[in-house]
Amino acid sequence: MEFLYDENETWTNGSNMTYLSQDFQMPSLPRWGFWTKFLSTPIIVLVGIIGNVLSFIVMKTKTLRHKSYSHYLCALAVFDTMTLVIRQIESVDEYLVSYKESSGIFQNFNDSSCKLYNFTVHVITLMCSWLVVFMAVERLIAVCFPFKKVYFRKETGAATAIGVLFVIVCLTQTFRFLMIEHSMYDDENNIQDCLAAQKYREIYTSLDVYFFLWTLVFVLPVICIIICNSFVLYHILRVRRDLYKEENYLTYRNGRAREVKHKSTCMLLIVTFMYIITLLPLFTLSLIVDVTIKLGSLERARNTYMTLIPYIDLSVSVSLLNYAANFFIYVLSGKRFRFELQNLFMKKRPIKRCFTARSTRVEFLFRRGS
Repeated sequence: MEFLYDENETWTNGSNMTYLSQDFQMPSLPRWGFWTKFLSTPIIVLVGIIGNVLSFIVMKTKTLRHKSYSHYLCALAVFDTMTLVIRQIESVDEYLVSYKESSGIFQNFNDSSCKLYNFTVHVITLMCSWLVVFMAVERLIAVCFPFKKVYFRKETGAATAIGVLFVIVCLTQTFRFLMIEHSMYDDENNIQDCLAAQKYREIYTSLDVYFFLWTLVFVLPVICIIICNSFVLYHILRVRRDLYKEENYLTYRNGRAREVKHKSTCMLLIVTFMYIITLLPLFTLSLIVDVTIKLGSLERARNTYMTLIPYIDLSVSVSLLNYAANFFIYVLSGKRFRFELQNLFMKKRPIKRCFTARSTRVEFLFRRGS
């Protein structure tokens, strides 16, 4: 959650929701956090887009495309890339409004485009969050119930699950079509932006902060991820312990097969834990600001917010890593992924068959005839 302050003495966050509104002189704010965010964003975005494109291509190779988790990772790469592009657009808009005295990117929007843009941005954010949850559930089923044929883990099942998730996510964000409009953001400089209508401001704040940001983006996904990953890790440790106890060859061979699966599982576990680690600082700071506003005095809330502004900007950059780091996680922890990635950049050499004493008579005659 990114908090801003506008010229109309209105405390808002990045989704344009009012928090405080009083007449007072805005003091100068430390800007090192903003510049850190502004300068790091294009680097993270560029690296993330390249990584996501490569991840998508590798996951669509002949070897991996039939894996159920490949469908979730491909969808995640697409929505992560869209999130990175949106973050870059909003970063440029914030810079233009704050330092170039420009009207910003959204000045020429109308009510319809504002509603559509706001709806699209939040749907993409939710898809990124819940695709990570689906990956955690998929690994839970794969590790704890490996012999059960679950539709969720089939190719068609994965595609259906992603489609159903998209429909549900869209339904949860339909309130934005009703409440968002293109309204005045700064009267003095005649800057307009996509904001919640004044009559919906209070209910929109509750829906966007508590329902969307806290519940759907962070709390529920984190709870699901922790529960699924806990069961997966427990099962892996239990299997490894049993393998060390058993000494017969059959158990060892089956254990080696499980180890291969566990390598893929560990890769996906890192992806899900990365989601929690990168979003936790931003969630914690937003929680501190909200609690201060609700329980403290107005003056204390202002002081707390202004103190935390640079750290909020910095945590926004950290959260952006969640959408750009998956490729590097795959490379570092996924042996099969590295192999397929290497094949993409290696020139395929023609296979020369060596005919030895073990060659069949047909192969030998074919060679002579040629």
